[in-house]
Amino acid sequence: MDITKRQFAINSAWKILESFSGKGLSMIVSIVLARLLSPSDYGLLALTMIFTNFSDMLIDGGFSTALIRKESVDDYDYSAVFSISSTMSVILYVILFFFAPKVAEYYSSPQLTSVLRVMGLVFFIQAFTAVRNGIINRNMQFKLLCYCNIAAAITSGIAGIFFAYIGFGVWALVIHRLTQYLVLTALLFMNVKWKIKWRFNWVRIKNILSFSLSLLGSSVVGYIGGSITGIIIGKKYSIVDLGYYDKGEQLPRQFSLYTFGAMSSVLLPTISSYQNDLEKMKNIIRHVARMTAFLIIPMMFGLVLTSREFICVLFTKKWLYSLHCMQVFSLSYIISVFGLIDTQIILALGYSNLRLKLEIIKIIITLPILLIFVSCFNLSLTFFAIFGAIIGFLMFIIAHTYVRKLIGYKFLEIFQDISKPLAASTVMAVILLIFQSFISINSMLISLIVKIFIGVVSYFMMVKVMKIQELEDFALFKRRK
Repeated sequence: MDITKRQFAINSAWKILESFSGKGLSMIVSIVLARLLSPSDYGLLALTMIFTNFSDMLIDGGFSTALIRKESVDDYDYSAVFSISSTMSVILYVILFFFAPKVAEYYSSPQLTSVLRVMGLVFFIQAFTAVRNGIINRNMQFKLLCYCNIAAAITSGIAGIFFAYIGFGVWALVIHRLTQYLVLTALLFMNVKWKIKWRFNWVRIKNILSFSLSLLGSSVVGYIGGSITGIIIGKKYSIVDLGYYDKGEQLPRQFSLYTFGAMSSVLLPTISSYQNDLEKMKNIIRHVARMTAFLIIPMMFGLVLTSREFICVLFTKKWLYSLHCMQVFSLSYIISVFGLIDTQIILALGYSNLRLKLEIIKIIITLPILLIFVSCFNLSLTFFAIFGAIIGFLMFIIAHTYVRKLIGYKFLEIFQDISKPLAASTVMAVILLIFQSFISINSMLISLIVKIFIGVVSYFMMVKVMKIQELEDFALFKRRK
């Protein structure tokens, strides 16, 4: 079924609402928790998430994505995904349970053993939600997902803040995350009607695996490459430093990926419906690129210039050591979201093996250079953020070279699509820099409010002057086809 521009706009609107409500509530909770807990607590959780997120990825294995991009699915496809995910969850939890003490010993953190074992329980939850996530995304039921995520965020937020307040430390973070998984899973079970049916068709399983294994391989390689920095910081420096590094990435990651993630969840099923009409697919991609640039570039430019205020107001001054990391991440995530657009194109066209190839290229470039620098120099946390940004930009160039061959989306066309939002954002940044240079405000809260106001006003003035049309595109879902 072809997905119209109006349908894309409506579902994008619901996904954006879901991101900035359900996930936005989670971000607010994380801010409160950061004020109550220490950097070492967050460092311990960040280290735990390296292992549990990796296992989550293996359990899903790209099977939900395979369900989304298939032209038609039935109970044989759903049964295959559920059985494989369930088997993986059991195997991975057993491995994590017995290896947790070794991991804790390696990082000289005895508490890590119990934290890993408890957090590993999410593997089973992930196995039970894999099919339902695929159904929701395939059917574009983002209104339902929005309500479920809001309820899960509120419930888990109350639990996490309560336990942090009474002194549970890192366990407050564990309880917060487990509660969010459990509540969301329960709500999906109640609202997405799918019964477990043990129906097996090896042809179907083979078809799903042929796509998913390459995607899984690329995810594994990519995750290893992306996690190397955290593993190195946690071992060579300290868990406290890892907490600062992770906190420096938090706001840029959430602001950019929550925004783009809303559209990308709609983007994959949308462009998959046009996989036999590359010209229409290209037009949709260009439209998404312009919308992404319109939202992300000014947001990230503004975050660079308000990072100090955001840290002091939201997290307190104890987190100021993460300032420069946050500024670098703010710029690097602009490139990251455009790289994710390329990833959606590759997946929609069924080239999961190409994604694997790109991730292998990335780790071949990243790992040797990073290990040499770490061995020879005493590096700051900011270096790791800068290094990641450089690698991200290089990989975007390489990936888009392939995408250009697939759908004819040229580099010059990318520049044309982002040039106006980039110019408007640059003017906004210059205005903020001038204000910052000549006017000093002692209150961080007032400074943040004033800077946000000046940034928003100046950006939208430039939008009007330059006649940027993307603002109108967000009202498309109110119009008729």
